[in-house]
Amino acid sequence: MNRFEQRKRKRLLNPEIAEGYREMASELQLLHVIELIRQAQHMSKESLAIQMGSRRETISRLLNNDESNPTLQTLIELLSAMKITADITLRQSQEGEEPIKVNTELVPT
Repeated sequence: MNRFEQRKRKRLLNPEIAEGYREMASELQLLHVIELIRQAQHMSKESLAIQMGSRRETISRLLNNDESNPTLQTLIELLSAMKITADITLRQSQEGEEPIKVNTELVPT
């Protein structure tokens, strides 16, 4: 295990840091899956931006920036432009479970 992993593991023992890390990881996972679907659809960022009435640079930042924090409205516009839908199920969480679990029925080609 490298130094980064050692430090990360130590800091994740702090419950507040661990919660923030899980939340951030969940958001990034969702955006990563959306980016994979965009690529599988052979949709350019420019084309997606046009569909959303936005700029390519904005889409690039949204899908590739670790600091991205899209609003629900932005996610809805993104999904609509890509002609995909998301099912959201709210339920009681299990011990240690991530706040968001992303499953996809779309298989990248």
